Parts: sequence; structure tokens; C-alpha cells
Amino acid sequence: MKDLHGKVAVITGGGSGIGRALAHAFAGHGMKVVLADVNEVSMRAVEAELAEGGTEVLPVVCDTSLEPSVHALAQATLDRFGAAHVLCNNAGVAGKT
Repeated sequence: MKDLHGKVAVITGGGSGIGRALAHAFAGHGMKVVLADVNEVSMRAVEAELAEGGTEVLPVVCDTSLEPSVHALAQATLDRFGAAHVLCNNAGVAGKT
């Protein structure tokens, strides 16, 4: 695996489940993490977990179904870090089957 230390990972749906696990995995490789989620409470909880371990985290409330929200996420990432090296399009909603 390439050296990811200091690189930036953007994770939609980063406030729970697979997104949370991805955030912790990338943080474990020394990456900076951008958490994007519609649920600010759960996103902030993951932010605190990562920050406690020394990871630089940018939390962004984002609804990926709304284009302006996604543009705001991209702009916030570029403003803070200047780049994004990994993008995990993980956000999703499971309905009844």
C-alpha cells in the first residue's frame, strides 16, 4: 500500500457504520479525515473519537442528495487541506425491503 500519511480522505456517511470504520482505518494510516454526514450528532461523535487519537478532522454537515451541499463539502475540503487524495462515496439510506 502506498504511504498515506498526511494525505486527505473524504468520507460521506462518515458518522456511522462503514463510514465510521473507514475513518478509523484511514486515521490509523496517518491520514487527515473529512467526515461528511447529514447527522451532525453522530458525525461529531466520530470526530471526537478520531481527534482523541490525534487525527486532524474536518466535520462537514452534508446531504449528498443536494448538489450545493456536495459543492460546499468540496470547497470546505479544499479550503482547509488544499486537496483530497481519497474519496469514499459511502453515504446511503437503506429502505424497507
